[in-house]
Amino acid sequence: MSINIAESFQKMSIGEKIILIAGPLLLIDSFLPWYDVDLGPFGSVTRSGWESPGALWSILAMLCGVVAAGLVAVTRFTAVKLPALPEGVSMARVYAGLGVAALLFVIVKWVNESDFLGFGFYLGVVLAIALAAGGVMMFMAERQGTSS
Repeated sequence: MSINIAESFQKMSIGEKIILIAGPLLLIDSFLPWYDVDLGPFGSVTRSGWESPGALWSILAMLCGVVAAGLVAVTRFTAVKLPALPEGVSMARVYAGLGVAALLFVIVKWVNESDFLGFGFYLGVVLAIALAAGGVMMFMAERQGTSS
């Protein structure tokens, strides 16, 4: 069975497309400077999302994005059939939960340390908001009975 990736991408909902793009971008963003301390004549020190302070929170956010994007990719681009979810749990709820969790983890990281934020942190916030928005869009579409 052959699956046409371009055709499958066109058939995706907007929420799925957002998640498929934002998840890997959050992984890439985790290597950028999330914190940047200027030490004057001694240069500067940068910390990525993988480093302190609060590395756990950005790593968890990144993992939520990667898992969500991976689930979208597996369900849309392969013939793999995922196991049945428990009663009352849908994939739209899973995507919304992962997206909101990623956003909450980034917020916790910000609350943990809000000084010397770098551009990687701000990009991470935008991408986490995109993940949450994509998941919530899918959840709302499911509740309305559409596939947007």
